[in-house]
Amino acid sequence: MIFGAFMGQERAGHKVADRLELGVPDLAAIWRSEARRAILWLPVAMGAGVWLYFWLDREPSPLWCALILLPVWALLGGRTHRAGFAAVAVALALTAFGAGFGFASWAAHRAHAPILAAPIEETVEGRVLGLSKSASGAPRALLDRVVVYGMDPVETPARVRVTLLATDRESAPGPGQRIRIFARLLPPGEPVEPGAFDFGLRAYFDRLGAVGYARGVALIVEARPPRGLAERAQIWIARRRAALSDALLTALPGRQGAFAAAIIAGDRSGIDEVDAEALRVSNLAHLLAISGLHMGLLTGLVFAAARLVFVALGLSGAKAKKTAAVIALLAGFGYLLISGATVATQRAFVMMAVAFTAVLLDRPAITLRGLALAAMVVLAVRPVSLMDVGFQMSFAATAALVAGWEEVRRRRQARDRDEKSRAPEGRWQKLRRRSMFYLAGIVFTSIIAGAATAPFAAYHFNRIAPYGLPANLAAVPVMGLVIAPSAVAAGLAAPFGLADLPLRVMGAGIEWVLAAAHSIAALPGAIRPVAVAPALVLPLIALGGLWLFLWRGPGRLAGAAAIAAALILWAGAPTRPEVLIAPEARLIGVMGAEGRVLDHPRAQSFAAKSWLRRDGDSASQKDAYTRPGLTRGKGWFSATLINGWRLEAVHSRRIAPSRVVALCQPRTLVILRYGPRHQGPCIYLGKDDLARLGAVAVRAGGAGLRVIPANDPRRRRLWSRGQ
Repeated sequence: MIFGAFMGQERAGHKVADRLELGVPDLAAIWRSEARRAILWLPVAMGAGVWLYFWLDREPSPLWCALILLPVWALLGGRTHRAGFAAVAVALALTAFGAGFGFASWAAHRAHAPILAAPIEETVEGRVLGLSKSASGAPRALLDRVVVYGMDPVETPARVRVTLLATDRESAPGPGQRIRIFARLLPPGEPVEPGAFDFGLRAYFDRLGAVGYARGVALIVEARPPRGLAERAQIWIARRRAALSDALLTALPGRQGAFAAAIIAGDRSGIDEVDAEALRVSNLAHLLAISGLHMGLLTGLVFAAARLVFVALGLSGAKAKKTAAVIALLAGFGYLLISGATVATQRAFVMMAVAFTAVLLDRPAITLRGLALAAMVVLAVRPVSLMDVGFQMSFAATAALVAGWEEVRRRRQARDRDEKSRAPEGRWQKLRRRSMFYLAGIVFTSIIAGAATAPFAAYHFNRIAPYGLPANLAAVPVMGLVIAPSAVAAGLAAPFGLADLPLRVMGAGIEWVLAAAHSIAALPGAIRPVAVAPALVLPLIALGGLWLFLWRGPGRLAGAAAIAAALILWAGAPTRPEVLIAPEARLIGVMGAEGRVLDHPRAQSFAAKSWLRRDGDSASQKDAYTRPGLTRGKGWFSATLINGWRLEAVHSRRIAPSRVVALCQPRTLVILRYGPRHQGPCIYLGKDDLARLGAVAVRAGGAGLRVIPANDPRRRRLWSRGQ
């Protein structure tokens, strides 16, 4: 489909060749027009190259990039005018494809750092880069310049994240401080089942080599001076962020301050889990993540205010516009730094920078070509972003909105031309028409963005929020008209000690948003679980959407057909694995008549929640434990699978060899969490097998079982366990 988009330009190439008699100016205009259309597909080809790199089972050689690009010169050389445009288009596609593959390979090798091989308990020393909040609510410190006592520096992780014993943020160390702590460290988490979210991949690209929790109180030791200007700036910004977050939490009561700290300083550690869940269920969680909405609101407000001021001061329209664009760019860069410069914020800043640079160059600010340029920049800087749900949803929503509003603008221009002969509107008529257009724009934006992101949210989070549209209609205008302007006003007034009033106005807006989230979340059927989709569904939806937005003419309906095919494939997805085994068999789930039944009511709660969610099951872990389907005993359980095989699982640390032999019978799956090595007529998973395979899915089909490990020994990548 991707290369078909470029080859679709071949018809234009033939037209160019057929119209040589038109003369050089006309020929150049045709080429420029077709080139602008072809450029929109370059980030798609680039993304395909990135995707190929992450899809491969073996770490590819960098020479692959050269092999991919070799055909380019063959396509460019020795071609006639008739095939010229097609050759150039395909060459550009291959170049972008190879560049995406090369950027991904280069980023992976650049991020390479030691990863802890096995759990240890040892004294750890490191510098605090930042604080977050663990699932239990305890402060969690990210450390760099790490020293693990007794460990070779060559094997020491570059970064470590440790959950502290401190009960609140006031008692936790601050950014830039160096701490020493006795902690239990573990390798970064594995997928809870084959094909599930791989935290190890994200940790690898963040150079995070170990996670863990404190066994003692953190001691603050003498900090080493920062190395160079970049480190000093990094620590200074981290401290300013922490100070700003503390000031917001002090100035605004309770959840209002926590929400303000999240959207201004990027500190979500104060968000209560009840509020966070209400925002997720109501499809308003995107308001907490500093992304395109927040960056757009801030820079848009700054741009509009600065432009009005400069016009009032007598500056010409063009100069006022460009000067305001520079100020908005600087404001966006400052927001990027003070909010923590997360991946989502970096992506939003790039898109904003492209838009305002277009203003400086007297080009349209928001276009699909600008979005294509922003996507290529993000993929070049951080290729792994392609695998991130934030990247996918952000660009899907933006592409849909830009394409949708371009169509609206085209229709409005045509209507305005038709209405020139009509009588001029009065002041109140014009105000009413613009007000109605604004309200209709909010509804249109929410519908388009919601429709574009819904498949990605359902694919990654396995749930649909049916009331997302009314929730966004209730909350997003308040963000744009109350919260964001009040935040900007508070920032301008703070140096003069006058931030109290705008902060109170912002707090009232935040209270409205949270009240709307809780009201929507309390409605019956506010959340609907969706079973996990086949792997092919997401690429089909993404390519179908891109084709629908970027193609011109009747052929664009092929994109809608691809999306429909993906949804049909999703609806007919194969049944879920009958048995799921968490790493080291710390939790086992078996599909029963009433859904998946779990062997423990509390252990491995994250794995349990993920399994049930991916099953499309809204039950809690405790409810899943009480379902029928398992025969339980002290330290063991058994079950009969759908094809008649037996499952025998034993969690006891001590097990007699004679019992192992008795359990290992034909047509039996035996899982012994602490079992020794054994060979027999059964499918046997002992302690060593479980450690090697990671999480395991078992499918019962026909007369046998298919065992699918998360740590597939055939998959050897830089971030794979044991590499």
